[in-house]
Amino acid sequence: MAHHKFFAYTYLTSVAFLPFASFSHSAFAADVPPGTKLAADQVLNVGVGSEAPSLDPQKMQDNVSSRIGEDLFEGLVSTNDAGELVPGVAEKWDVSGDGLTYTFHLRNNAKFSDGSPITAEDVVFSFQRIVDPKTGSTYSDFINMVKNSNEINEGKLKPESLGIKALDKKTIQINLSRTTPFFLKLVAFHTCLIVKKENVEKYGDKFTHPGNLVTSGAYSLKYWKVGDKITAVRNSHYWDNSKTVINTVNYFPISDLNTEYQMYQTGQLDFTYEFPADKYQMLKKTLGKEVQTNPYLSIYYFDFNNKKPPFKDNLKLRQALSMAIDRKVITEKITGRGEVPSYDVVAWGTSDYKQNAPDWVKWPREKQVAEAKRLYKEAGYSQENPVKFNILYNTNLQHKKIYTAIASMWTKTLGAQVTLENKEWKVFIQDRLDGNFQVARDGWIADYNDASSFTDMFQTKYKQNNSKYANKKYDALIVEAANEMNLRKRAEILQKASAIMMNDYPAVPLFTYVTTHLVKPYVGGYTGLNSQDKQKSQYFYITNRQTTAER
Repeated sequence: MAHHKFFAYTYLTSVAFLPFASFSHSAFAADVPPGTKLAADQVLNVGVGSEAPSLDPQKMQDNVSSRIGEDLFEGLVSTNDAGELVPGVAEKWDVSGDGLTYTFHLRNNAKFSDGSPITAEDVVFSFQRIVDPKTGSTYSDFINMVKNSNEINEGKLKPESLGIKALDKKTIQINLSRTTPFFLKLVAFHTCLIVKKENVEKYGDKFTHPGNLVTSGAYSLKYWKVGDKITAVRNSHYWDNSKTVINTVNYFPISDLNTEYQMYQTGQLDFTYEFPADKYQMLKKTLGKEVQTNPYLSIYYFDFNNKKPPFKDNLKLRQALSMAIDRKVITEKITGRGEVPSYDVVAWGTSDYKQNAPDWVKWPREKQVAEAKRLYKEAGYSQENPVKFNILYNTNLQHKKIYTAIASMWTKTLGAQVTLENKEWKVFIQDRLDGNFQVARDGWIADYNDASSFTDMFQTKYKQNNSKYANKKYDALIVEAANEMNLRKRAEILQKASAIMMNDYPAVPLFTYVTTHLVKPYVGGYTGLNSQDKQKSQYFYITNRQTTAER
């Protein structure tokens, strides 16, 4: 997921092929301890980092959009506050013995925000939108294990040919072309959130506008003004509405971390997107438990543009630049909140996977620097003839600090001449997607807890292969892993693929993230246990410990 945020790990393990009958607990719902006195005004004010590029589930490609989108919409399957799979719009599901057929049974009381029932036809339509070329989803390959998905993507078949059908108004059957151990994890992801067919067909691209949007989740859209905020209000027709506590959620698009921190200080925000890294130690002393840092299944890295000079066909230059970066300095001196230095694009803590690292990681720093200089010279550059390039990143103080430090390392160690270029989020992600860069910041939060969520990105034809990496041997191993049901063998194949890719240096991993939020003491329901940092507002509640000044 082209996300943007960014140790003992307690992550969800791979889902086995088991027929799920039904669940006695609700999918979400705020777990309010007995005796808790709730505030009369259940309004939650959250920072979301930047403007949301889209509220169309099938077009979302970032964690800002998904933070809001998962309040507004729900999928067949969802996750609870600990990241565990739980029923969503579907109350139960069955899986065939061969793992190729999934049958989902919708709740009888599942309704859209306009009060109309959520039907199997809406589900089928939502899945068809993912692969329909007309939608233009960057996640069109996401469900490529569903029958005919690839052929539809390539324009060879119509979306109606997708291996999903309505058996009746409340039953959906999905047929896969290959067994996929983590398929239910995919179904729980935001790309598979359910939209109303009639609503999308009526308004087209404007169906997400306030006044038009009909939602399937716990909240509905009330207000959206760029430069101001997005406001969602409780959806009274939501199947689990009786257990929802927060009535109104305001999402503020604040890209400047110091501004966000000030808004938190003055009580304008209850929950921040991030906080300034250089204030971490001070905040821990002054705010204590309000400072929340937790494990995060995500990787922070940058892409070389492998289709443009100076990085095209210059492996030695790419490796030299990677070796010249002291990742420990980045994680200890700049981020400093528990991030783990990484040399593999697969994040630490990923289930059924052992991280790769090049041999030179074990060398003394002096030897690493000497080798980087040797490779740099063999790549055709020197102090007298320095490489020159730009680094593109989205406007954010933390990113600026990280890339200023990296540029300094490159200049000091190799003599490279580096220019930093920042752009606003929507422009940045489009430029990166289009390849309008030489070096670009990147980050990936696992769409599901499996190594393939990271390794799939670097396939030659993958739409979010921002580095424009191409290696037929790598592609073949990814396909082989997708068809391997033995988890141990599958992990070995993915580790082999990742090692091949990382030895080509199309991108440079820097560290595995932690989540970093400030959370007011009167906000209940946040556990920090979800390794993908899903913050669904229906988990939360406001106690009456707040003061008038804070509101």
